Amino acid sequence: MKNALLLFIAICINTVASAQQYTINAQITGFKNGTKFYLTDTELDTDIDSAIITNNVLNFKGTLRQTPQSLWVKTTIAQDFYYFTLLMGNEKINVSGDIKDFPFDLKITGSKTQEMHNKMIDLTKAGYKQRNKLLAEYFALTGDSAKIKAKAIWKVIGKIDSVDRMTRMNFVRQNLNSFEALDALFYLKNDFPRDTIHKFYNALHSDFKNTLYAKRIDTYLRVGEILDKGDSFYNFYAFDKDGKKHALSELSGKYILLDFSVTFCGPCIESIPELTEISQKLNNNLSVVSFSCDAGKATWLKGLSRDRPQWLSLWDGKGFYGETIIKYGVTGYPTFVLINPAGKIVSKWSGYEKGTLYKHVLEQISAKSD
Repeated sequence: MKNALLLFIAICINTVASAQQYTINAQITGFKNGTKFYLTDTELDTDIDSAIITNNVLNFKGTLRQTPQSLWVKTTIAQDFYYFTLLMGNEKINVSGDIKDFPFDLKITGSKTQEMHNKMIDLTKAGYKQRNKLLAEYFALTGDSAKIKAKAIWKVIGKIDSVDRMTRMNFVRQNLNSFEALDALFYLKNDFPRDTIHKFYNALHSDFKNTLYAKRIDTYLRVGEILDKGDSFYNFYAFDKDGKKHALSELSGKYILLDFSVTFCGPCIESIPELTEISQKLNNNLSVVSFSCDAGKATWLKGLSRDRPQWLSLWDGKGFYGETIIKYGVTGYPTFVLINPAGKIVSKWSGYEKGTLYKHVLEQISAKSD
């Protein structure tokens, strides 16, 4: 009797453990045996699993840190990058298709959450394909007519992006109580009036309102209006690499150049030499502060080890969904915010072009000193 009871308990434990695991079973043709694929946590920008394809079969199994979770399955062959996206919990997913079906035309089944993700892909993939084709044409441009052709290409891309945005906004309206819609809503938050987002949030079913995806929307609503030029700075607390807590308000009496960046952003990496120049040459009246938008601490520390910034670099562990990122209106990387000694934002811009960062900061400081 005792042995039977122990066996029953063991079966129950194994059943629960199995129910809390994800399983991705893929049957994909066109890849050579031995091709290695990675399962990537897109929020942390970290590979959480890997698997080798054998006889067209690829399998992943494990436990996700949160559910549902946005994932990539990816591999690189020579210069070609192959991937497809998932939005799933600790559940079983089946994938089938061929190498030519990457990334949008694979058949993915087994999850209601993933079904909604598939629906969004189906609605937007035609635009993505056209956009990717135009980008390839743009990067191949040469000759005297390149500028004229580039302008025409980007005009078409702008129209595609506009249609894509409207498609996603309509998806949110029609499928509000879904993780896919909540995920899209956060990224589209600046495209909807704030009172509309309030209505969306209040209309959520309890099953969704108590999730991390809904809490991100709540955070956005709580922080209030996004900061812009002329506004007073928003004070925040974050940690340096040694775990010491800092407040932005600790830095007073100087200009502050806030650098919002992520570890694997190409333009962010390119900006490091100019940030170094600014921190050295303008040290008497300006402090550079980098704020990492990475969700994962290991990823942030890897970037610090690579870039070795000689200025204060901070991280709060909340990633793209944190109050600080939202309040400063960071939607792309790098984003720079210049704050004067009185605590007012005098300039705010996104993107990096070599040779312009130091010049712009110096012009702003000099203009205020005249």
